[in-house]
Amino acid sequence: MLIHTQENNLSIPKELDWETELIDVKKIGKNQNIITDIPEGKHHFVVRKDTQEYISMVGSTYKPTQYKDICEKQAQGLEKSGLLNKGNFTCKDFMFDGYGKFKRTVTFKDITIEPKKGDIVNFQQSAISSHDGSIPNTTDATPNRLACLNGMVSPVFKVIETFRHTRRFDIEILTDIYKKSTEKFFEMEPYFADMDKMRVSEGQIQSALKETICKRKATKKKPREHNEKLLEWLMTQYLTEASKLGDTMWAFYNALTHWATHPENFEYKENAKLHNLERSNTDKVLVFMQSPQFKSFYN
Repeated sequence: MLIHTQENNLSIPKELDWETELIDVKKIGKNQNIITDIPEGKHHFVVRKDTQEYISMVGSTYKPTQYKDICEKQAQGLEKSGLLNKGNFTCKDFMFDGYGKFKRTVTFKDITIEPKKGDIVNFQQSAISSHDGSIPNTTDATPNRLACLNGMVSPVFKVIETFRHTRRFDIEILTDIYKKSTEKFFEMEPYFADMDKMRVSEGQIQSALKETICKRKATKKKPREHNEKLLEWLMTQYLTEASKLGDTMWAFYNALTHWATHPENFEYKENAKLHNLERSNTDKVLVFMQSPQFKSFYN
């Protein structure tokens, strides 16, 4: 969930101004006579140092990186790369699974490309981490399409650098990544523009989706070899995009990225973790865009 937003500012908000510490599970068990079968030093609880709130249990080699340290390293790298001097930006902080996962996005309003007249895409830089060991410290760069109020991440373009939890972000490496990812961002404009010129049909799209993203194993209860519900949703989203962008690859592409980055708009189970689905669906779109079915559109 979104916990903080600020304009033209990368300071640490009070929601992130805390640290974690590790507590040996065995020692807690000895004191409370609860845990007796975990070897000492093999597992630890990650807790907030100020409130002692439980966050997760991790292995003995895990070393947490404080979220505020991730933000400070990102800020230093962005400043050294010169990106902070290129106009206005919006900084948003998100927390998921309690304090378990964290993401900070910095969207640059004045660093843009325009694949189609009036269709503006901004440059966005993200820093991601976790206190439950599920996500290593990561920085990535993605376009962010303004046509969607919540933004639309483009999975075809991701410059990603992953750092182990045992080592902090290196400012020199981050600075280099930020410079290179900005260059890559501008290189995407003609690629997206070509998508806008390419005509596609509903039949082509349905066929490709049935064989890839919507494909599933048939069962007695569900004899069809594709997910009809997902196919219908994606086709409806495509028609929505096509009403504004025409029957083009650009419209199809944006239907896919909308599904990938807006899981809240699809009817998943009530207890589904939307942030995990966003990552999973984005990966599925990435795989699709490397498939023979996707490449056939260009033949």
